[in-house]
Amino acid sequence: MQFSTPSSARTINRLRVLNLLAREGEFSRADIARRLTLNKPSTSEIVEQLLQEGLVEEKGKAKTANGRRPTTLALQQGSRLVLGVELGSKNTCFTLSDLLGNVLRFERIPTPIKPDAQEHGLTIIKTCLKMRRITKTPIAGITVATSAQISNDSLSILRHDHWPWENVPLAKAISEYTQTPAILVHSMRAMVEAEQWFAGEDEKSFLYVNWGEHISGALVQDNTIVGEKSRFGHLPVRQTGLCRCGGIGCLETVAAGWALSERFAGTSVKDLAQSQDPIVVQALQEAAEAMGIALTSASAITGCNKIILGGGVSNLPDHYISLLQQYYQQHTHHSLANIPVVRSQLKDRSTVLGSVAVALDRWVFQRRMLQTMQGL
Repeated sequence: MQFSTPSSARTINRLRVLNLLAREGEFSRADIARRLTLNKPSTSEIVEQLLQEGLVEEKGKAKTANGRRPTTLALQQGSRLVLGVELGSKNTCFTLSDLLGNVLRFERIPTPIKPDAQEHGLTIIKTCLKMRRITKTPIAGITVATSAQISNDSLSILRHDHWPWENVPLAKAISEYTQTPAILVHSMRAMVEAEQWFAGEDEKSFLYVNWGEHISGALVQDNTIVGEKSRFGHLPVRQTGLCRCGGIGCLETVAAGWALSERFAGTSVKDLAQSQDPIVVQALQEAAEAMGIALTSASAITGCNKIILGGGVSNLPDHYISLLQQYYQQHTHHSLANIPVVRSQLKDRSTVLGSVAVALDRWVFQRRMLQTMQGL
């Protein structure tokens, strides 16, 4: 795209206005022009376009000390919806959201232990159709987040990380059956997007770790997500312990949700966290220490400014997280000992909200593209 052409400049400025209203609320036309350093005629043209599209609405007269009272504008948050789908190891979740990320409807269906791509794909399509039929408001797009290698066009799963799914055109099929644009995104990218959209994370260099049924990680550098295809959960932390990947002593064998649950006859990590059984307590302490070991190595390699823990297992009681933080501080390089190691404010909602964030960005706000332009 040639950003120097008038049409492209209008497109960019339209997005800037839309994002300003989404992030900061009501503004008059004059305030928008001042805030974004636009001339008044251009601002008026953009606002009229957004009003015609139904994305913006006039709210009333602003309060002023004197003079003419200007009309304020606001995002019409219910004018478009997006549908986020989390295709997880245990559950497949569907979240219908407005333009501010407010959840309007949520549904969860169990993911089979070894899902068949065609059968479970059809279930996903039927549920998307159901969500589409319950609202008269247009759905701008559908995003499916899952742990897989995704094709360059974001329409197919080339290879899933946990199931024998190869070359599955899931998003293409969803789009064709629902008549709504759809894409696939890696779960790690979705979780990072959620942190930036809904938790207000503004650190430009951080490591995000999904500590859940499986363990994965991604590095953010200057608002660019890298390494989401890494195998953070398979860092060696022990000399023993057979991992599902076939390796020995992987982090997942000690700290992943599946490993902890298998060790205690299928008991969920949520239930284990409430147990006072010394054997269970020791296992969770070992999981926290193993995560501390992995974070120490990751921090030394990346030099990130912050570490954020998301996913279900990261919601262990505070004393286990404190144990992890203490291990990290005691064993990392002294220059890295004070970087914050914190839990995500979104807790276990990161992937659900992440697919929503990606959909909002892709089909409405294009915020990541604007951030990239600012860095040029």
